[in-house]
Amino acid sequence: MMTQAEQLKLSGQLPSPRGVALAILELSRRENATLGEIARVVQTDPALSGRLIKLANTASHVARPVVSIQEAVVRQGMATVRHLALGFSLVDQYRDGACEAFDYKRYWSHSLLMALCMQALGTRVHVAAADELFVCGLLAQVGKLALATAYPDEYNAVLLAQQADPAQALIALERSRLETDHVEMGTVMMADWGMPRTFTEPLTHYEESDHPGFPHDSRANSLVLMLRLSHQLADLGQINASARPDLLKDWMAKAVALDISPETAGNFVDDVIHHWREWSELLKIPAVALPPFAEICHGHHEAEGQAHDGETADIEMPLRIVVADSNATRRRHIMALLVEDSEHTVYPAENGNAALALAMEVLPHVIIAHYELPLLDGLELCQALRATDEGRRMHILMTSDEHGEEQLNRAYEADADGYLPSNLSSKELHTRLRAAQRMIHLQTAWEKDRAQLRQIAAELSVANRRLANAALTDLLTGLPNRRSAMDQLEQAWSAASRSGQPIAVMVVDIDHFKHINDTYGHAAGDRVLREAAAILRASARREDSVCRIGGEEFLVICPNTDLNAAMQSAERLRANLNAKRITIGNTEKTLTVSIGVATRESVTGDIDALVSIADQALYAAKEAGRNKVCTRQHSLFH
Repeated sequence: MMTQAEQLKLSGQLPSPRGVALAILELSRRENATLGEIARVVQTDPALSGRLIKLANTASHVARPVVSIQEAVVRQGMATVRHLALGFSLVDQYRDGACEAFDYKRYWSHSLLMALCMQALGTRVHVAAADELFVCGLLAQVGKLALATAYPDEYNAVLLAQQADPAQALIALERSRLETDHVEMGTVMMADWGMPRTFTEPLTHYEESDHPGFPHDSRANSLVLMLRLSHQLADLGQINASARPDLLKDWMAKAVALDISPETAGNFVDDVIHHWREWSELLKIPAVALPPFAEICHGHHEAEGQAHDGETADIEMPLRIVVADSNATRRRHIMALLVEDSEHTVYPAENGNAALALAMEVLPHVIIAHYELPLLDGLELCQALRATDEGRRMHILMTSDEHGEEQLNRAYEADADGYLPSNLSSKELHTRLRAAQRMIHLQTAWEKDRAQLRQIAAELSVANRRLANAALTDLLTGLPNRRSAMDQLEQAWSAASRSGQPIAVMVVDIDHFKHINDTYGHAAGDRVLREAAAILRASARREDSVCRIGGEEFLVICPNTDLNAAMQSAERLRANLNAKRITIGNTEKTLTVSIGVATRESVTGDIDALVSIADQALYAAKEAGRNKVCTRQHSLFH
């Protein structure tokens, strides 16, 4: 029998790549596809090209950086490029969506940090290529995105129920309402995308704390540990500052199993967080401004702000600088001046195209470009950089053999930040760089303020959603409450009026519930209500809405449902509840309910009248001996 996840895959409702990523996916499935063909397709997408080059250099231990997409594709391999293109395509397409309770930005921020941690762990535990592990981490939770995409309303209800009662397992809530869960969805999707079983099997089990595990020295066991560590570190960016020290201490205790000692853990985490911030800017994904590892462990959260109070310390910060000049002697001279008595990192480029590719890869703070560059001259390079978000943040200085007002005007017309004569001394050059350092200092402070404002806005948004959820959700059962039920019924009534389709409601009442409360106590009564709610929710049709409207009474709203279909559905609910034995005290009890059914007729004035008719049918079921389904027209006796 086909699973729900497999049915969704065939339906085309799941997240899928588009454009260049789809072309790469299709091309790579051809038996005769070559890396050269893949590289040519990748080159048609500048954003994807820059990301693949950056990733190749992030994971590489080779001294010479990758500057061409052909080299990046060869280094990463066809399968990895396919999956990277797919992952980046999903990031760009699904930055938001219809599922209100699913925080898309928060999801991608967590996934990105998890991906970078997996990549970093891959340099220590050699179970797979680092770029493959990056993809594994990025897509580890893709099943959640799939459910939010395919079932926006239903998954919204699942997430709200978990927010109301965090003790409930997300997977259990998913299965009870959707007949599948995010782990199953993710596994089906990644298998369809060609992700090897080497990765999909650990991904299926790493969230299970009680999973018996794989053999201790197996690759699967190492991958499960890596996924758990990466997921936990990714949580660092999404929890309150006060909880971070305990999380990191627990993380360090587990990291020992992968040979990350407490002494090396700090550098490892700080490097991952640093790359997370860089990638967040590149992918336009929010990232919380986290203090260094040592400050988090000691509970100091203000130190990062103190670093910006002393401007001198920030102004003397090391810079990443690209020097673009076709004259090797002149280029080496400028580079020698830059590294003299400083800790700047300097990258050479001999033409404009190489400088542009290098700038997109290393994201330098400063670019020093000569006017007369081959392929792409200095002014064209400046204009090309200013056309990108990353390039607008760079401090660009033009240089020329001639020095005059014309050169200065040309530099500013191209939107450069300044002009340098080629015979500049070391002292004069470093004086010019102070402007770039001051700009970076102010930009960093501004970004920190923005990050704090985003965090405050996110926390307020979560608080508002929780308040809205509390106003519309029954906290005991997690079902919509009476207010929400009436709103939903009003919308269903209006839709039925416009379309001419039927609409039905059921009023469900637990039999002898007062006796349960009086005999076994209210705690037992609450447990009965929760179990009854879960059974109703699992037994109802997907398009029906189950609500608790008071005490032991529930309302089921059934759009596009005539009387016969409503009676059959109500009988199924009654039978499923009657088949359930609930432990109360030291005994097991059979749960029975009475159900009243009503459908809209020509004389039914409004929703209040419709519910009133269902109430009357419920009273008829009670009078007839309970454990029955009744309507005003006829009844089902048992």
